[in-house]
Amino acid sequence: MEEKRKFTRIVCKMKASVQIDNMIIVEADNLNISLRGAFFELAEYWAFKKGDRCQLTFILPDSDIRLQFKTEVIHSTGKMVGVEFDRIDTVTMNHLKRLMESRTLNPEQVERELALLYRSNQTI
Repeated sequence: MEEKRKFTRIVCKMKASVQIDNMIIVEADNLNISLRGAFFELAEYWAFKKGDRCQLTFILPDSDIRLQFKTEVIHSTGKMVGVEFDRIDTVTMNHLKRLMESRTLNPEQVERELALLYRSNQTI
């Protein structure tokens, strides 16, 4: 099977929250993350459909740094949800980049992926 992913993913066990329709918050555990998206497990079932929009928020371990992402659901099965980031502010992107670089064996690849995102204007 051909690998379709273009972005490095890292395992990232963090508590997260998912905000839906600006009001409902569902707790989640972040399973993995890339510069372009995330895959996580909800604490309780939620009927996400492909194309649904939500906000994913998590706090970096051992810090008070909060990362927030506007996202679009790419796939959802039971409690498992995969999202693609729609918008990432500059501060969040810088923290995400540092997190990725610190947890990958190839930090230079993260820099190349970030350059690819900026070239394709996908981070705004």
